[in-house]
Amino acid sequence: MPEARVGAGAGEPLTRAAGSAFERHPRATVAALAFVSVLGTDLLFTRVYRRFVPPVPPANGLRTPSDRYHHDLRPRASVEDEVWGPRRSPYRTNSLAFRDRAVREVPLRSGRPRIVFIGDSFTEGVGVAYEDSFVGRVDAALARRGVEVLNAGVISYCPIIYYRKVRHLLEDVGLRFDALVVYVDIGDIQDEVTYKLDAEGNVRSRPVRRVQELAADQQHGGRGFYRYPRLKKFLDRNTLLWSHAYVALERLFPMEGNRAGLWTMHDDAFEAYGREGLELARENMDRLHDLVRRHGIALTVAVYPWPDQIRHRDLGSKQVTSWSEWAAAHGAGFIDHFPRFIGASPPDEVLDRYFIPGDVHWNEEGHRLIAERFLEYYERRPVGR
Repeated sequence: MPEARVGAGAGEPLTRAAGSAFERHPRATVAALAFVSVLGTDLLFTRVYRRFVPPVPPANGLRTPSDRYHHDLRPRASVEDEVWGPRRSPYRTNSLAFRDRAVREVPLRSGRPRIVFIGDSFTEGVGVAYEDSFVGRVDAALARRGVEVLNAGVISYCPIIYYRKVRHLLEDVGLRFDALVVYVDIGDIQDEVTYKLDAEGNVRSRPVRRVQELAADQQHGGRGFYRYPRLKKFLDRNTLLWSHAYVALERLFPMEGNRAGLWTMHDDAFEAYGREGLELARENMDRLHDLVRRHGIALTVAVYPWPDQIRHRDLGSKQVTSWSEWAAAHGAGFIDHFPRFIGASPPDEVLDRYFIPGDVHWNEEGHRLIAERFLEYYERRPVGR
């Protein structure tokens, strides 16, 4: 019996059966081959390139745990290349473990007026050199007037740590200063719900709540400036072209809001952690206010927007109203940096000019803008004088 021939009718020539998937989709095949070719070339070139120019390893010995306030910088550290995303910055810390222009001894008492800044990664100045950070710029400007500036800010600090660290500096270390300037970050509110004071009054992590918040962040789209941190880490380690392309795409197509900053605009985020975090932050700022008042130290609070607030033109933000009301009720100074970032210029232009690409943190120009605003405020109301 003759074999059946599929696809051929009576009197029709026999045609070949449909080809492979590659033949059926030639354009997709070419695109896939081009992608694999470029990626393979990048991987191979990067491996050869880094035989001669090895990547800068992450800095060791700069950060350390703290029994009293969870974490800190190490004193008298000197690091040439502290890694922050694609950026590298020199770091120096002084005898107090504060970021500084040089490794140096800081006397506990000073014959000059002394201002201490405290905050999180924005105040620490991640991604830029100390001289280019806003604290470093203020330091240089006020040094000419005989005023000493110190920077106690460290990444992931928040009001509970501001209070406990300042208490440690005053009561245990014996540091004396005239004014404290607290740069309260929008992300502090989420951080606040992941810490607590133990029975001895020291800061401890709340591991269950921290895991809950991290899981919610990842479900939303990831905390931090990389949407897929594992992919980004792989590209940074193994490619040159694609690692830069990833950052460019992240900048071109930003995720819809970093969850840690959405509490000022979205009710669901406010109810999830914002309400609780803001209440805890106020309680710990109350403690800080009472502490510095007992020591005769003037207190100033400053706020600033994240990219999310700039994109949504959140000028009358909960961050502004909450802390301006708190400052007024406690007789503290208040600096609002929101109007410098949210105004006539389109949000994308502001982000391009003042922020590290794909990051919530300022670049050198952003720090300059913050320093200028602080110095304008200082002219009208000299803190600590």
